[in-house]
Amino acid sequence: MGDAVSWNIYRYAADFLHLGGMLLGLFAIWSARSVEGFSRKTQVLYQIVYVTRYVDVFTSTQGMYLLFFKVFYNLITMLMIVAFGIFGETYNPVADSCNIMAILVPTAVIAYLTSAGAGLEQEMWTYSELLEPLALLPQYIICYRATRVRPAAVIYVLAVGGYRLLYICNWIYKRYKWHGMYHDYTSWFGGGLEAVLFIDFVIRICQRKEVIGAISTSPLGGLLLHVDSGAGRLAEIIELSTIGTRLPFGLSGAGDEESAAMKKQWDVSDKLSDEESCQLLTLSGDADQ
Repeated sequence: MGDAVSWNIYRYAADFLHLGGMLLGLFAIWSARSVEGFSRKTQVLYQIVYVTRYVDVFTSTQGMYLLFFKVFYNLITMLMIVAFGIFGETYNPVADSCNIMAILVPTAVIAYLTSAGAGLEQEMWTYSELLEPLALLPQYIICYRATRVRPAAVIYVLAVGGYRLLYICNWIYKRYKWHGMYHDYTSWFGGGLEAVLFIDFVIRICQRKEVIGAISTSPLGGLLLHVDSGAGRLAEIIELSTIGTRLPFGLSGAGDEESAAMKKQWDVSDKLSDEESCQLLTLSGDADQ
């Protein structure tokens, strides 16, 4: 009975939706030989999530199902990061403006405070659970700022973010079956936060007739952009006054100079011509980018 509850239809559907979204993103990038519309920082964050979460691959016996997904999540994400190096001329680092140091460091501190003494494996698992809901933030920011959104990037977000909603259904089902015997507060907190950010993104897409185009922002999305800009400028001040230079690879976000460039580049408009809309609504448009 326990296995039947744990391995329910919601969990299977979530796992395959997640894997399918990752494969689609990988295929879209390598087939078009372009990383346009995708966030390298999101891929870096996901790589950290998978590496820290699946340490048990080396410490305990794994069933083939679990081993397959754990290995392929890491492998696909690694190939995505490699693609950013190979097709670097199509990557816009200014657009990928998220300050991921402001995500990595506080999350690590919170994970340590909430799981200290539980053992390295458990501490790393807690870190991965707290980091995952924030891993898509750089991708959301790119989509919210862009004047034109690549269809494959949006579909990737819908799959990779949407799988978490199915996992929430999985948790609800297990709680219903096992009652107080089942609880996983860390995962529930992370999943709930991830669901809020994802649903906000979906609502903004649904408000457009073209569905895919200049997504612009919702109130929550606007808040994310405001915090992102503020975090980048604050990091710029701290770094220049302490070490005299910015951290490499845009790890700490965009400063005043980059923000000025973004304002010129991302004059977001919700009006697209019929011709542009038709091109954006087909994945085949990726090959022409």
